[in-house]
Amino acid sequence: MKRIIITIVLLAAGIAASVAELIYIGKTADNYTDRIKAVDVLVMKDDFVKASELCRQINYDWDNTSKLLDTMLIHDYIDSIGINLSQMKTYIDNCSPEMYFAGSAGAKKGLASIKGSEYPVFDNIF
Repeated sequence: MKRIIITIVLLAAGIAASVAELIYIGKTADNYTDRIKAVDVLVMKDDFVKASELCRQINYDWDNTSKLLDTMLIHDYIDSIGINLSQMKTYIDNCSPEMYFAGSAGAKKGLASIKGSEYPVFDNIF
């Protein structure tokens, strides 16, 4: 009987940890996607100074957040998002909206990809 209770407790702890990770990654990806969309709006309005400052803050926050995400996800995905975010800042500083939007789309696609990789669907389990 003691083994069954221990097994149930460990199973519940594993499920709780998985759900917490799913929620954290989902909210983090949504937060960064919303912030990138805010920079998109500023770039569309040709407000490169505010866009650059907001993009700098996103890059700083991503550097801190990526350390934790690296422990949970594939390192290459996190790096590619970081590279796209850095490129976005560079393109804003060079006043190149066309190239900025390419980097922005890549970052948003990467964020959607890491969010989707956490869903408990058959393809992600096996």
